[in-house]
Amino acid sequence: MVNGLLRWAFGFVLVLVLPALGFASEEGAAMEPHMLWRVIDFVLFAAILYYFLRKPIAEFFRNRKESIVGEFEQAKRAKEDAERILKETEEKLKALEDEIKRIIETFESMAENEKQRILAELELAIKRIRASIEEEKTSILSKAKMELLKNLSEETIKNLRERFSNLTPEEHAKINDKFIRSLQQ
Repeated sequence: MVNGLLRWAFGFVLVLVLPALGFASEEGAAMEPHMLWRVIDFVLFAAILYYFLRKPIAEFFRNRKESIVGEFEQAKRAKEDAERILKETEEKLKALEDEIKRIIETFESMAENEKQRILAELELAIKRIRASIEEEKTSILSKAKMELLKNLSEETIKNLRERFSNLTPEEHAKINDKFIRSLQQ
């Protein structure tokens, strides 16, 4: 310990006293007489400060070192925790992305099934409409045929009445005979 104190004092003197001596030698060749006493005072003052403050300063630096080491360890743990949380979050995010893909695929499948169902219902509705149109068309055609037959019959009857009304009694008898013979056969 004494060795350390002497080394420290010698180093302190070299660091502080030699520049002062150099400064003094630049201003003049001779050094002031009380300059040596000032240096001695300063060295004694520094030695007393060292003696009384070395333990508190050493304790301060030791505590500071322990505090820094503790903070470093705490920061290291915090970094490890953050990395672990980041890794867990990335895994959860990946799982979430996979879940989203699965849900999208499910909805796309459901949408495709719904599309096919709607198309099938539409096709069935189209067939029903076509069948209904065909029935209506057939009904309309039947009605038109009936109407046409009715009109044609009425026209034929009208024409026959006109022809028969202009027939002579001999022509009537001839037609009746012909009709009776056709029924007998």
